[in-house]
Amino acid sequence: MIRLIRQTLALLLALLLASPALHAANPPRVGVVLGGGGARGFAHLGVLQELEKLHIPISCIAGTSAGALIGGAYASGQHLDTLEQQFAAADWDTLLAGKPRREDMPYQRKHNDAKNYFDLTFGYREGQVRLPPAAINAQAIDLFIRQLTGARNAASFDELSIPFRAVATDLENGDAVVFDKGDLSLAMRASMAVPGMFAAVESDGRLLVDGGLARQLPVEELKGRCADVLIVVDVGTPAVPREQLNNFLNVLDQTTYLMVARNSKESLARLGPDDILIRPQLDGFTPADFASNGRIIEAGRQAARAQAARLGLLAASDADYRQWQADRNMPPAPRIDQVQVNGDFHFINPQVIDDKLTISSHLGLSSFHQRLQDVFAEGDLERLDYTLQQQDGQNIAQVDAHERSTGPNYFRSGLELRSSSRGNATFSLLGEYRRSWLNSAGGSLLAEAKVGEEPTYSAEWDQPLSANSPLFGSLSGSYGEKNYSLYVQHQSEAQYSRTTRSLFADAGWHFGELGEARAGWYRSSNNLQLTVGSRSDNLNDYTSQEQGVRLLLALDQLDNPRWPRSGYAARLEARAPQGREGGAQVPPPSGSLSLDAVTTDQRDISWRFSLRGGYSAPRDNTNVFELGGFRYLSGYQPGELLGRQMLFARSMMSWRVASLPSAIGTGLYVGASAEVGRMRSLISNNQDSGWLPGGTLFMGADTLLGPLFMGIGQTKHGQLTGYLNLGVEY
Repeated sequence: MIRLIRQTLALLLALLLASPALHAANPPRVGVVLGGGGARGFAHLGVLQELEKLHIPISCIAGTSAGALIGGAYASGQHLDTLEQQFAAADWDTLLAGKPRREDMPYQRKHNDAKNYFDLTFGYREGQVRLPPAAINAQAIDLFIRQLTGARNAASFDELSIPFRAVATDLENGDAVVFDKGDLSLAMRASMAVPGMFAAVESDGRLLVDGGLARQLPVEELKGRCADVLIVVDVGTPAVPREQLNNFLNVLDQTTYLMVARNSKESLARLGPDDILIRPQLDGFTPADFASNGRIIEAGRQAARAQAARLGLLAASDADYRQWQADRNMPPAPRIDQVQVNGDFHFINPQVIDDKLTISSHLGLSSFHQRLQDVFAEGDLERLDYTLQQQDGQNIAQVDAHERSTGPNYFRSGLELRSSSRGNATFSLLGEYRRSWLNSAGGSLLAEAKVGEEPTYSAEWDQPLSANSPLFGSLSGSYGEKNYSLYVQHQSEAQYSRTTRSLFADAGWHFGELGEARAGWYRSSNNLQLTVGSRSDNLNDYTSQEQGVRLLLALDQLDNPRWPRSGYAARLEARAPQGREGGAQVPPPSGSLSLDAVTTDQRDISWRFSLRGGYSAPRDNTNVFELGGFRYLSGYQPGELLGRQMLFARSMMSWRVASLPSAIGTGLYVGASAEVGRMRSLISNNQDSGWLPGGTLFMGADTLLGPLFMGIGQTKHGQLTGYLNLGVEY
């Protein structure tokens, strides 16, 4: 008996002495759990960078939402330094706008978007009013994710360089859905699909949204399955303090927090004493602060360094870690050898999509994505998904094209407000109807209405010669009313009302996204009547009808017509009357010019240089130009300077000083402009002549209702005038 006890004790002692060696030979498997948090999730990248510095090999990763983005890209084999560079270089404003870059849009789809239409387009089809499926279209985000992951498609996510799981939520029943195979980018995008903001992702018959609603910290996916020790990174938004629960925005944030907090607590309760929880200090960063990715990444590094002592216990030997890194290199991005397009088309000519996506030689992944973006920019597709299939050694991209659910009948509405401290105020309601694909060649109809003190109505039929042809014909007509005031010593002494009806028949050439040139015939009738005050010797009542030819060249490469940061725009129009009714003398040609160029410097200050000009013959009252109003010699009232030859130049700077809550708008700006203008062949009785300098100081906000401006302006001989405007001049 004593001998048996001695043998047992000796065996236990040998096992205890051998355990450190066994531990060193078989280090614990480390799993990393990356939670959701929007832009706050960039901190995951910083944590992973510190884990690499500590030589901690990762056995598996599970991620939700932003954690799925970072974790999926890393698991696919992407290097962290490359990820950081790509995040820093990304145009987050464009990615999250849900629209293609304006510079890439066809001119005919953007030529009037400086008008203050709300950023909501709804449609009508099959007897139903149709709203967009989400606030933000995810096409650009999807391609960005595919670029990060090399468009990986795996029979099992265990085959990735690091085994990976992404968690989404079933929108119908709230269950957690775990992706463990298939299209990696689809899994990542489904996990990030914030309900309402992004459209739900359909997979295997389920509608999937952000995984944070079901499993914010997917501890369950790794615990005991592929990891002995977990490193959990929590970047979730904290609760809103009670004293701040006094407005609807904070209440909405708190509601989201409550939905996520409960499942987070349940997951954290599963952690053991050896598991490590990292919570980066992200005070001041919101889930929408994508532009702050560099600082958020640094916050992740600092949080990991604070736990370096515990994390260091999980380190592997140098040799083992080098081998682990060598095993997880990312395979090269595939090349595209062939493209096949599928889709259930109701109004788009499918041959047009086929022609634009057909390739005659191999395409790299980036070039293929740009081709998809170009097609998406045409405006009638909601998304372009694709999967890669291998056949006879070739990579075949199977593209699924989805028409816009709101098409082909699109409606927009908006409003404009112009007011000044000197009592002038106008308010207008805007409406637009656009019908695309009237025929297989891509004909379209655009009708617009502006209802208010100066109503205008217009309609245009644009018809390409054939599908994908740059040659087009156009028929259009318009009706408009315009009020003119004649000022004496800055006081309105008389008011005139002009009514104009016009018809145009043009032929032209679309330069893709750059612009267009057109030439054609026009016929117009004008009626001018005095409505208030005494007649001026320079402006008499008249009724005239004329016809002639016109030339028009328009270019537009501004990145944003409301708050441009780069690009240029130009418009040049010339008219040559060929006859007037009643044998009246035919006036000489007239024309107008508009030029804009914008750049943004390293201090993030945007500079805009503008030139406006107009010419008509002396005594010709059918082509009248005006100066005055906000940022057009602001010390004068709108239209206070009237004449037949006008030249105006402006240099303007603006600086974004703050962000606005997403429920209100995007940014808050301050700016100033220096202006100079000259009016010749004056119609008004104003004696101001020669070159008139002026300037404006303003604040602006990019709101959901449109650009809102408050400013003051002063011009030589003019008065100090304040302005409140909604919408920009165009």
